[in-house]
Amino acid sequence: MIAEVGRQTHDPEDILTRLSHIEILRALPPEEIQALVPFVEHMVFPAGAPIIEQGASGDAMYFIESGAAAVRRNGSSETWHVKEGSVVGEMALLTGEVRSASVKAETELSVWRISKTAFDKIVAESPNLKDELDELVKQRLKGIAIALPNQNVWVSTALRALEARYRGLYTWQGFMGIGLAMWLFLFINNVYNLVALTDYEWINAGFQLLCGLLILQGSCEGFVIGVERMGAKFKWDGFISGTIGSLLSTLPEFVVIGFLVWVEPLAAFITSIATIFNNALAFSIYSFFLPKDRQGCYTMPRSLTKAGGELMIAGCAIALIVGTVMLVAKSENVRTQMQGFDLIIIGLVLMVIYAYYILVLIRYYAEGKDDVDSMPPDPERLGHDTSWKGIVLMFVLGTVGAYCGGEVIGGFAETALKDLGLPTVLTSGALAFFAGISEYIIVYKSHRRGELGIALSNVFGGLTQVMFLLLPFGLLVIGIMGVLTGNPVFAIPINLATSLLMLLLFPLFYTLHQYVQQEKNLNNLDAAAMTGIYILLLYFLFTFPN
Repeated sequence: MIAEVGRQTHDPEDILTRLSHIEILRALPPEEIQALVPFVEHMVFPAGAPIIEQGASGDAMYFIESGAAAVRRNGSSETWHVKEGSVVGEMALLTGEVRSASVKAETELSVWRISKTAFDKIVAESPNLKDELDELVKQRLKGIAIALPNQNVWVSTALRALEARYRGLYTWQGFMGIGLAMWLFLFINNVYNLVALTDYEWINAGFQLLCGLLILQGSCEGFVIGVERMGAKFKWDGFISGTIGSLLSTLPEFVVIGFLVWVEPLAAFITSIATIFNNALAFSIYSFFLPKDRQGCYTMPRSLTKAGGELMIAGCAIALIVGTVMLVAKSENVRTQMQGFDLIIIGLVLMVIYAYYILVLIRYYAEGKDDVDSMPPDPERLGHDTSWKGIVLMFVLGTVGAYCGGEVIGGFAETALKDLGLPTVLTSGALAFFAGISEYIIVYKSHRRGELGIALSNVFGGLTQVMFLLLPFGLLVIGIMGVLTGNPVFAIPINLATSLLMLLLFPLFYTLHQYVQQEKNLNNLDAAAMTGIYILLLYFLFTFPN
């Protein structure tokens, strides 16, 4: 008796992970093999049941998930035993030849079945897969060893292709739609005063914050997918499209900072600094989840330890210089605030350093010095919608979401600071935490797909992009507005709190640089030490008097 288990209980990632154990499938393009997912059957054979009969037509192959089976050939007394992780009948997919042996379950056998009919259907629809399959058959017949890609990379590429070829409504679009509906309600209510939200200030603040978060996470996704579709259309490689997507995905945060400058310049400054501390803590915590070798270490991507290490040194130096100057100015009563050209020059220096960092990364990648497994796949391979309609739609969603989300987050800051009277540091810290959720989701998705190098680069980028892009952008806006308007509000006050904010960035970047550069790897002791240090920094950041 054979029992078939319903396939709907297994998600695509689960199935693709199992398929990655099958060498003949892993030798083929994952972006094509992912199409097999709907056709994979999970079956259970009782002990003694025949799986394959010698001489029968090759109609399917089986991947053994659990249990054991015996393989016998007619005319031979020898018996081979196969168990969990083994594959039987794989030549059926390649050649369709009759079975050369019989296979019988020795125990209850749980298997994943791929029919030749389904496989041939996929091959017929993909000329690229057919060519790869023909080459694979030739290599197998000649006895040539097949070079197999990294298993995690294979699965992650297949999952990316599965997502890229989906043409329905994404989950994030649904959440973004809810956020935009909430924003529209707030907009109409502000015009016609339908509900007196000012009487319910806490509810109003919570509503605004939730609305902003729903919209902003959708905006980030829209920009990333838009860049990937653009990359597929113009045949960009994975590094270029990934770099541009990473930069554009921070655009909503720039808009938020822009709106915060109008509400309270100091809140914009503190939110940027607090985001750096939050992302440093996220980096240290994520280090625990990186797979370690026998020595308990995870080897860092070379680009991160080389170019990233130099960027951290710059972060240390600039934080120490600016923080020390502010502290001296405060103690000597020389100045009471930083404004105008002070802020503009600091912002420009930080941005120029980051621009050169990107150029170094591009050169480093072009010379082939980085790990291949830490690079995202070329978007052209994945099957993205490359129509201008699909591309423009994603960028429109990203742009509209950035504006609406930034505007309502600015409203939240105004409600929290002016109506509720919350401390600036507390409000900014909350904004920094919630604003980072979309980044943490991207890291989680990359880690789950097995893209460890990409996940680590994203969480590290959360540190460097905020320090060298978001923070200087806020300083530039404050400085330029101060110069243009002459309004003293557009300035950063020099006091013990703001001086301490800048000075505490020095141990943050110094610690990260030392642990990453020391042996070019991370272990759990490094992660524990970094986590303790960053928790201590956050503690003093939020408990120090305003």
